[in-house]
Amino acid sequence: MKTLVILFASSNSLHVFDRVFDGTSAFERSLAWAASVKGSQGMVILADAAIEAELSSAVQSGSHTAEVIVQEKWTLAPFFNAIADLCDRYGADSAVYAWADQPFLDSSLTKTLCEEHEEYGSEYTSAEGYVLGVSPEVISAGTCRIVSALLKERRAQNAPQSVLRTSVFDFLKLDINSYDIETHIAEEDYRLFRIQLNCGTKQNLEACRAVFQDGAHKKSAAELSEAASRNPRVLKTFPSFYNIQITDKVNVPSIYRPASFESADGAEFMALSEFKALIKKISLFSESAVIGFSLWGEPSLHPEFAQMVRAVLAEPGLSVLIETDGLCITEELCAELKDAADAVPERFTGGEQRDKIAWIVSLDAATEAMYARIHGNSSGFARAQNAVALLSRFFIGAVYPQLVRMNENEEELEPFFRFWSAKESPSGGKLIIQKYDSLCGVLPDRKPCDLSPLERNPCWHIRRDMSILQDGTVLFCRCMLKNQALGNAFADDLCALWEKSNEELCRHMNGSYSTMCGKCDEYYTFNF
Repeated sequence: MKTLVILFASSNSLHVFDRVFDGTSAFERSLAWAASVKGSQGMVILADAAIEAELSSAVQSGSHTAEVIVQEKWTLAPFFNAIADLCDRYGADSAVYAWADQPFLDSSLTKTLCEEHEEYGSEYTSAEGYVLGVSPEVISAGTCRIVSALLKERRAQNAPQSVLRTSVFDFLKLDINSYDIETHIAEEDYRLFRIQLNCGTKQNLEACRAVFQDGAHKKSAAELSEAASRNPRVLKTFPSFYNIQITDKVNVPSIYRPASFESADGAEFMALSEFKALIKKISLFSESAVIGFSLWGEPSLHPEFAQMVRAVLAEPGLSVLIETDGLCITEELCAELKDAADAVPERFTGGEQRDKIAWIVSLDAATEAMYARIHGNSSGFARAQNAVALLSRFFIGAVYPQLVRMNENEEELEPFFRFWSAKESPSGGKLIIQKYDSLCGVLPDRKPCDLSPLERNPCWHIRRDMSILQDGTVLFCRCMLKNQALGNAFADDLCALWEKSNEELCRHMNGSYSTMCGKCDEYYTFNF
């Protein structure tokens, strides 16, 4: 089988040219992999214009030659069309495709994928079960031509879509039965660790650095995956979700919310100046992250809430998540925040697109009576439902009505799901069914069922989250409340605070847990 190797170099991949692997970059390593692909008729790099100069320099200084095709910003139709045209020009049957920021692409696994692609006459072949970033995708030239034609037909009705890491399969699975797809399955499944070995974000770059320093990059894809899953420096890099309490005030109580927190100085709100300084520290430390506004308080009650959202959006790597009861949501607030979001660039986190602002509206019921049972009164139910509709007018596809599943409201789980999952619902089919959290036994156990896995995994929240109260107190985790506070985010170095939980992570990896962690079943729930 004659192949053409396609590397995609995106300007959203922030560290593709960083020389962190004994003086070489992810780009140079991926180019060396491309040159090793057997039966290849050539190598082509599709690149965004923003990195053209740096890319040209890297290609010229390297030992491998490749054709470079640049567009201002690649979208799906031109992307697939270019691959089809290039295969025709190079006389290739199929394209072997990968992102140029993946430093550990495995040549042996690539050979296996190409052989299976040819043997089974498939149109698309990929690998599953390994950590992400060690295998390419193989797609036939004819399939690229078909997809390109389909995208051109739809372009008049839909805005051009950006090329993301999962774009190829995401499009094929829209009509998956129309394509011959072959999947090479790893003997062990490492997907549950969600490890991404690319240099698109600071978090993933640090994971790649840890793999390289550990020597795992010299091993097979399966051995590398195993080593990466056992390396605490791979599992825990930098926070990707910051849950920040800007006020402890609420409009309505709920039976799943702990007692009110009192700040050290008695203030009801986090000062805007302190919040802005904190966001700057977060941006410098994590580079890209989601900022949640809703740790044990109603964020829309803060008098400077909109200014705080603007402060987050001013940092290009940060996006916003707002969990609200919806009672203070007005058309004026929606318009103001929509204008703030429209004024800043799209959020692409290493090749994955995020909403600039996403909303969760706490309903927890399908009827007023149940809402009153959960939140103490029924007067907010209609207003919360209306808030979903209002927010959805301004933030299309980014609004999620939520039900925290408990014994008390289990009978309304089905009607809640049926109503909100319908495409004609105010949320357009978006919704969240949230697991109940007893906060390590502080609250009564109200879970109607146990969904925890048979084997316990290292806690996602220790690995990825930082929870900060309005006085700057950094919690060990959201579930532990003020037990084992790590320090203060206003006064202390974020890196030093973050590293204080490393020892507990190592204990989790060895199947040993502190008293509080041993009581917790939030370890398998995942934010960002």
